Amino acid sequence: MLDLYKLRIFMAVVQEGSFRGAAERLYITQSAISQHIKDLETSLGRRLFERGWRGVSLTAHGELLHGYAQRIFDLVAEAENALTNLENLPEGKLSLGATPGVGIYLAPDWIGRFRSRYAQFSVSLQTGVTAQVVSDVLAQRLELGFVEGELEAHQHPRLGSCILQEVPQMVIVGEKHAWWTAESVRLEQLRDQPFIVRPPNSQSRIWLEQTLRAHGIEPHISAEFDNIESTKRAVAAGVCITILPRYVVQSEIGQGILRALPIAGDPLRRTLKLVWDQSAHFTPIARAFLETLREDYPRLAEVIGKA
Repeated sequence: MLDLYKLRIFMAVVQEGSFRGAAERLYITQSAISQHIKDLETSLGRRLFERGWRGVSLTAHGELLHGYAQRIFDLVAEAENALTNLENLPEGKLSLGATPGVGIYLAPDWIGRFRSRYAQFSVSLQTGVTAQVVSDVLAQRLELGFVEGELEAHQHPRLGSCILQEVPQMVIVGEKHAWWTAESVRLEQLRDQPFIVRPPNSQSRIWLEQTLRAHGIEPHISAEFDNIESTKRAVAAGVCITILPRYVVQSEIGQGILRALPIAGDPLRRTLKLVWDQSAHFTPIARAFLETLREDYPRLAEVIGKA
């Protein structure tokens, strides 16, 4: 009889392309992965993988099992979603990832709304740059990811994404800046302005520099901070500017500490996106979390319906 646990390990090896990758994803030793696959092959009397120094590839019988395994786990997920009554579950956990702005200024409210209905479930939130969030989603260390970063450099056959909302990026200034009383600025006025930006590996930094250069503007970098709160405090205290979405500085605007100035023509826009591993079905808890966001982000209806 097929062992579902061993079958999940088999699927992880297929998706990662190696025993080592599957071991890292599943947090078990590589020797344990090898033994489980050996046991599975012995029980079936078939060789499932061709081993090579670059990893493994499926044999013809492995391909056959892979097709059946996908259908088996599709049915398991379908049954789980059809029969699970979340209100009666005593506990559960949801793991989320988000880029810093989303993780600090949007996700806490989302989680609060979700837990006001499902107080028995815990939610873990990990913040990181876009590349890290995508990597952890594909490794299934995170169930859902929310990013503002561009995904062109992170394309993967298993990566699903959905644009939830376009987010205008605004010029943020403190009261010492000459633009404090301005209503808006033009893009060309950003030339020679002292910028505070994210570190070079940040997708937001890469996006900003590429976008400004596309408009013939070479940004003048005065400081680099890996913390948004530090960036806001530095802008408030001096004459540097930064580029952020309005939701990041909403509290400081209310206190009269910072101002968010729109750029004429709205040329700087990014998108808030949901990312997930298409090979892993949404759990009932993940699906419920997305349902709580659907009123704010109607495009989630299509994602929930497909998964």
